[in-house]
Formats: sequence, structure tokens, C-alpha cells
Amino acid sequence: MRLFDGQRAWVVQRISALLLLVLLVLAVLALPFASPLDFSAWRAFAGGVLGGPLIALLFGALCAHAWVGLRDIVLDYIQPRGLRLAVLSLIAVVLLGVLVRVLLSLAAAALST
Repeated sequence: MRLFDGQRAWVVQRISALLLLVLLVLAVLALPFASPLDFSAWRAFAGGVLGGPLIALLFGALCAHAWVGLRDIVLDYIQPRGLRLAVLSLIAVVLLGVLVRVLLSLAAAALST
């Protein structure tokens, strides 16, 4: 069985969408009760025991969701195999770069608090 066949891609898309929805609802419900947000408040939240993992989960789900959606678009509309591979590789590198940058920023926030 291939790593990202149609059924697995469908499951990843649905689970990541559900995670994004739950995290968005939690953020909307918590926002009215939060103190005014500035850089130091965000840094403290990102470096905290709860905030860091939630942000990492958010960006992990976002990258997984984006990967499956963009992969499906590329597979449907780009026919030359070489170009398809190049575009998929570029998308993977960008999404991985975003995820690594977020994790490094969270680690830096955790170490500074």
C-alpha cells in the first residue's frame, strides 16, 4: 500500500480539518477572557506548558491539511511527471520549512521563559 493513497489522504484531510476546527473554536472561546495581547504575552503563551504544544499541534495539522489538498490539486492538474515531482517537492520543502521554523520559535520561547 502506498504511503499517501486516496483513503489515507482522505483520513489525514478529515482529521486535520477536525483538529483545526477544534483549535479555532477553543481560540475564539478563550479570546474574550484573555488579557490584552502583546509580544511578551504571546511569547509567554508560546513558551508555556499548554501554549507551545497547542501551537505545534495547530501548525502540524495545518501543514498536513495543506499538503493533502495541494497534493491532490497537483496530481489532478499537472500532467508531466517531472514537473509534478518538482512542484510536489517544492510544496513539501516549503511546508516542512514552515513547520521547522514554528518548532524552533516555540523552542526558543520555551527556553527564554
